[in-house]
Amino acid sequence: MPPVSARALALPTRRTPYRTWPGTLAIGLAIALYVGGLQLWDRHTPAMRPLPAGKTWRVGPARFEPPAGWQMDIARSRPGQSLVLVRGAHEISVRTDRWVGGPEGPLARQQRLLERGEGQQIDGRVSDFLTPWGLQGVSFAYSGRHGSGRLWQLVDTGRKSVVMVDVFGPAEGLADVLAQGRALVDSMDLGA
Repeated sequence: MPPVSARALALPTRRTPYRTWPGTLAIGLAIALYVGGLQLWDRHTPAMRPLPAGKTWRVGPARFEPPAGWQMDIARSRPGQSLVLVRGAHEISVRTDRWVGGPEGPLARQQRLLERGEGQQIDGRVSDFLTPWGLQGVSFAYSGRHGSGRLWQLVDTGRKSVVMVDVFGPAEGLADVLAQGRALVDSMDLGA
């Protein structure tokens, strides 16, 4: 056997080229089918669902009857935690959460969130309200560049929960929406 020189050892061995395009094509097709399938599914899944009239809904401990003619925003509603109703540019949001503390804490937090987080301005004073079911709470109005609204808040310290009903939208038609929001609050019962 002839001696092998150091130079021959330093040269890399030649590899035979192999085709990578079939694997790359298969991966590209799989990604395109996956993304295209998700887009197709998204287009055929409704974002809004009409609510049946006269049905009682539950969000946490709150039981209430939503106004007729509204649709539920499925993407922003969370079972047992929130229900977002939409009609045109107006919306009614019912949210609930656990609360440990006094009844004033969630109000201050919500006002800070509206003022600092959403750029809204609190209009007037906070007022107390009483529902036909005997529930007591506080309410305040707010406004901003994109619309106005009113928030009703009920704190049940015995159950350690807070329920907020927020009505928001442009000025056109807001008085009717506020009346429907107040009717929703009046229909509310925390005995659920």
